[in-house]
Amino acid sequence: MPPQQPPPQEYARVLLILIFLFYLYTSPDQQVGPAGFPSPRDYASERIARQKHALNVLNTTRWGDFEPRAQGYTPGRWLNLTGFREHDGYGWERLEGWRARCDAFSKRFRAVDAEGYTDLNGRVYENVTGIVQGKWVRYEGDLADPSAIRGRTFNLSEVAPGVDWAYRSEEDWTRNITGTEGKMMLRIDEKMGESLGLEEGAANEVRQVAATMTIQDESSSGDGWEMRVHGVHWPSQGLMLMTTTSEKFAGIFALPHLANSMENYKSAQKLLNRTLEQTVNRLEKSIWLDASNPWTSSPNSQSDAMFPAPHCEYIVYVQVHPINSQTLTSLETFPSDSRKDTTLVRQIEDELRFPTGAPLELVPRLQISTVISSPDCGFMLESKGPPKFAPSEGDHLLGLKQEVWLYQVRKWLLVFAGVVFAQILVLKIQMKEASTPSTIARISLFTAGIMVMADSLVFASFSLLSATAPSIFPSALLSSFAALLSVALGVRFTLALHKAQEPERRERERASAAMEAAIATANAATRPIPAPTPAVVITAAGADAPPAAAPPARSTEPAVIVPSDQDIDAEINAVANAASAVPRLPTTNPANTTVQPPAPRGLSEFAAVYGQFVLLLSFILFLTLSSLSWPIPYRTAYTHLLSFIYLSIWVPQIYRNVLRNCRKALLWKFVVGQSILRLLPFAYFYLREDNILFADTDWTAFTVLAGWVWVQVWILVAQEILGPRWGLPKNWTDEGWDYHPALREDNVEAGGLPIGLMQMDSPSHTHSSGDKENVRTVDCAICQQVLEVPVLAAGHVSETAGGVVGMLARRAYMVTPCRHIFHSHCLEGWMRFRLQCPICRENLPPL
Repeated sequence: MPPQQPPPQEYARVLLILIFLFYLYTSPDQQVGPAGFPSPRDYASERIARQKHALNVLNTTRWGDFEPRAQGYTPGRWLNLTGFREHDGYGWERLEGWRARCDAFSKRFRAVDAEGYTDLNGRVYENVTGIVQGKWVRYEGDLADPSAIRGRTFNLSEVAPGVDWAYRSEEDWTRNITGTEGKMMLRIDEKMGESLGLEEGAANEVRQVAATMTIQDESSSGDGWEMRVHGVHWPSQGLMLMTTTSEKFAGIFALPHLANSMENYKSAQKLLNRTLEQTVNRLEKSIWLDASNPWTSSPNSQSDAMFPAPHCEYIVYVQVHPINSQTLTSLETFPSDSRKDTTLVRQIEDELRFPTGAPLELVPRLQISTVISSPDCGFMLESKGPPKFAPSEGDHLLGLKQEVWLYQVRKWLLVFAGVVFAQILVLKIQMKEASTPSTIARISLFTAGIMVMADSLVFASFSLLSATAPSIFPSALLSSFAALLSVALGVRFTLALHKAQEPERRERERASAAMEAAIATANAATRPIPAPTPAVVITAAGADAPPAAAPPARSTEPAVIVPSDQDIDAEINAVANAASAVPRLPTTNPANTTVQPPAPRGLSEFAAVYGQFVLLLSFILFLTLSSLSWPIPYRTAYTHLLSFIYLSIWVPQIYRNVLRNCRKALLWKFVVGQSILRLLPFAYFYLREDNILFADTDWTAFTVLAGWVWVQVWILVAQEILGPRWGLPKNWTDEGWDYHPALREDNVEAGGLPIGLMQMDSPSHTHSSGDKENVRTVDCAICQQVLEVPVLAAGHVSETAGGVVGMLARRAYMVTPCRHIFHSHCLEGWMRFRLQCPICRENLPPL
């Protein structure tokens, strides 16, 4: 038995596996150093040695040891740390301007006494773990001539000797902000366990803090430049000071020297001396297991440990805004004897972190302002907001605490799960309604396929989310389960559609094959056949005649014998007896072999369609993931395009209605329900400002998407009332059967008047109306009730017959191609189960 060729879907599986392996092996996490270069542990050993030196400098320096020179002044004092030395060439001349701007942001929220600005005018969150976002602007107020900013040239071999940089040109540095304004996001992660052992609530209480900062401007791609900053937090003052750390900038080890007061310097130095020493000792002990850098500013790029890429460094100053006293006063959650601001804020934070059931109706939002400086790239940024800008233009950085944000995520995931369950119920109603071949054949396979593909993407996303985010695991798992149920029902519904529409595909294949055969026959008939030229054979006896041509081979096809119209059974028996009388040749019994029966054609074809579906789904998923790194305009255009294609779910159904000249394919509760339910997630992200993904609102885009769905629904309504092919030229499609024709008396000669209305008029069956119409009556063969049918008089043209009134009047009856007439609702109910005439059993065209 010859080897069988594997089915086409096997190639799809192999291709998918190859794509997955290619993605794994090209991941940046798999990169290793070339042969002959030092190993990652060697790089880690050199880095630990530099960190020990920097830690020793931090222990031996005092407040005021870092006072770089300002423009026009005598040289100051410098630190023996990378990036803080005079010969490094960093732009520390803007340090005083940065400190002045930081003080200006903090003084807005401090009370005034006889000695100046002291404590905060209000209370702030002590734990600022959360997410904030807002707008930033470039600050150049400390520059006498902003256009005179000089370009810097760095010799990285002198700044950081012994480091193998990926590239050295300043033009290729990353994180260089060149725009004038943009967006900013801070994801703050405060470690409560890493704090200085001082009295709680003291002015110099300090904690360790880290944050992931994302900055984007007009020139950035994707979400912008993302970096990790580390620093300290003074909770009672609402101040945070953070910086990036790299091979060319020892930011975390010189952080106390950037503080704005001696008290803050001392507390930060004590905290960092302890925490940094513990971390360096831990790294030295685990160098054979972990060669990573805990203070790296690129946590997602492990290749920076071996071949770091130079980038701009950042110093971040953050001032947490006090909570509005009126907001605290409006809270009636706790007893009145604990209504002090400090106690109340602390109780709110304790309830958020360790819930006890207290009804927190309103949790104040987290708001901060920030000033950012880049000493090597020489620019300064600040959050956009009052008093320099109006609140309508920007209100600094506003967001939610992590506990509140996680609560919002869990809540909206449950809401989304409810929306998916509602989609399942609507789909179940439609599947129950379309339970017969005649009804399910009207539905478009592509409409159901688009819904299944969207639900599959949702299922894949929530499955990954539930596996990687333990804090929202129950809600994500419930949403994933709801999406899985929707996918399962959708695949079952799609399989039923594919099976019911199998005869149509076979008919199209036969028609296509017949057309190709006719074209081939016509081409063969028109092509002249050249006569063969006989070859003359020359021998010693002379010229011999050519050999006779061999007769053409006979066809091996069996002859078709058409029996006569006499006794057919007798002829069949005679043929059978003659066949049994023929002696058979002896044969040997072959070995018993197990022959696998061929798979049904419908299932094999659906398996091929399923493989194509998986490949398309994988392509969309990978393309969507790669779009996260695209520039913002291209990524926004891709999102709008994908949303527009997804919400075009009724376009295939409209096309199928036109192609098959059928109506009432879908229930209206299914059309309206699916349209609204699938628009709800878009409405949340396009219209709600404080959505869980912090996506920008776009009322225009949502209006276009909702309007497009609304137009599709109204086209379906028009096809239901006016006909599937209304508004289309007749030559665009093949003419279909009209079940609601206008009946005329002069159609009797042409055989167009239905059977039952062709009898002679009688007083009991005919009466005239004022507009020359005879209303005739006939019994419906399905319900056995009287059916009144208007028939136009011969030669009379009615003004209302071709209008909307006449069209609605003709909806009361239906005429079949076999000229039988029934009530519309009776024949429609009959045709839901079979497409045959109830009287003569002739096949009927679809409704």
